[in-house]
Amino acid sequence: MAVTDMCKFAFSIGKHYASEVLCDVVDMDVCHLILGRPWKYDVGAIFDGRANTYSFDWKGKRLRLLPRNPDQEAHNANSKASLVAITGKVLLNDWKESSHLMALIVKEQNNPPEGTTIPDCVNALLEQFAEIAPPELPSGLPPMRTI
Repeated sequence: MAVTDMCKFAFSIGKHYASEVLCDVVDMDVCHLILGRPWKYDVGAIFDGRANTYSFDWKGKRLRLLPRNPDQEAHNANSKASLVAITGKVLLNDWKESSHLMALIVKEQNNPPEGTTIPDCVNALLEQFAEIAPPELPSGLPPMRTI
């Protein structure tokens, strides 16, 4: 993956830590920010593999980054955030009224035009590796899991 852009990014973790990092900009589906080796080095983060935590000292306090907890996820599900299915027109109106808005836009799959033929060499590959690709794909994404 080629990194073509960099930016300085301000972020915070909880109430006690705020900083800026110089980030490589790449397309990601996982999250908004990945704190890598340079950040860990700069703050002196120590990783505890058994507890899956990072800890570091910041302004006289010992901070510990914990993995996501399933009980915490259930609590967050009952918070003010909600999931609502709306039309595109409603989305365009709502973005003006909200300071935070996340949208998942679903688009119908475009079927290949009629009369499109698959080359013989591609058909041969599809037949050769038929056991690793089911004839029909699942209708959705797998469930969210903790690390």
